[in-house]
Amino acid sequence: MDLITLVEFAVLALVALLAGTLMRRTVAGRAAGRTAAATGGAAVAVPCQARWRQGMRRRFFGYGKLGAGPDGAGAVFKAPLRPAVRLPVGGRAAVRESFRPGMRVLEYRAPDGQRIDFQVYDAEAARAARLLGVPDPADR
Repeated sequence: MDLITLVEFAVLALVALLAGTLMRRTVAGRAAGRTAAATGGAAVAVPCQARWRQGMRRRFFGYGKLGAGPDGAGAVFKAPLRPAVRLPVGGRAAVRESFRPGMRVLEYRAPDGQRIDFQVYDAEAARAARLLGVPDPADR
């Protein structure tokens, strides 16, 4: 490798690092705005990626929004150009780190045994768990 190639790689790495930092900062700002709107009483859906572990949709993963059900109980996952899916109430969730920076995976297990993974932003993991009806440990 010559010096020009090394300089090109260094510049590309620097641009990628800068773009990643700006993107994470923008996403964190939007998530904070949605969380602030939700604490004000507005019904704000959580953008996420859902992946079903079994059932007819087990090979499906898609981007969409997790929001409150029409009657206020339960949650609904709505992906673009797909019908809304009502999620079972009363399950439990475990939050773990994602391989993507700034994201968490909410592993939801419904009472009927159905398993769904939701990849959400760090700032919205707690709100997504509340939408799914998972009790907050602080309430105990």
